[in-house]
Amino acid sequence: MSTLLSDLDSSPPGPSKDGDLVDQILKEMNGPPVPPAMIPAQQSNTAVNSYSMATNPATAHVIGGAHPTPADFAAAMHTGGNNSPANLAASAPYQEPPSPAATIPQYRPPKKSYIQRFGDEFKMPLIVSIIVLVFSLPVLNFIFAHYLPSMVKSTGQLTTVGLVIKSLAAGGAFWILQRVIVPLLSL
Repeated sequence: MSTLLSDLDSSPPGPSKDGDLVDQILKEMNGPPVPPAMIPAQQSNTAVNSYSMATNPATAHVIGGAHPTPADFAAAMHTGGNNSPANLAASAPYQEPPSPAATIPQYRPPKKSYIQRFGDEFKMPLIVSIIVLVFSLPVLNFIFAHYLPSMVKSTGQLTTVGLVIKSLAAGGAFWILQRVIVPLLSL
């Protein structure tokens, strides 16, 4: 049975009782370990008792079931020779590298139908033609004249700077359709 440290606080003060308890604790610490079954339930610490140290010897250095010999270490260290990478490479036997075709499987995309190929081929030209149609509408020129009046001549036509701004807006619309809308539609 183990002695609790809380017994030190509950016993009446006196030099002989505390000294006896300390001697008993030291004797228990230096004595044989107490099996877990004899530890009372209030003292049992499940986190400590659930783990145990491995008693078998470490075998991380064992390769292929055999312990390395001093000759193995000497061969690995090339004793008596130069350990430069060139010497190590020269002493290694030449092995033919495997061919890339043998190691990497060839990817073959699935066959597409004529309709799928037609859609893939004409997707971008269709987007460009829709953007040109929308940006050619007179309503868009009216919106430019309303919000950017300096970009419109007195005849109602766009100035060169107005045409550049309109073409940049069309390019931005194409980029948004190509990088945002089309990938969302293909999910």
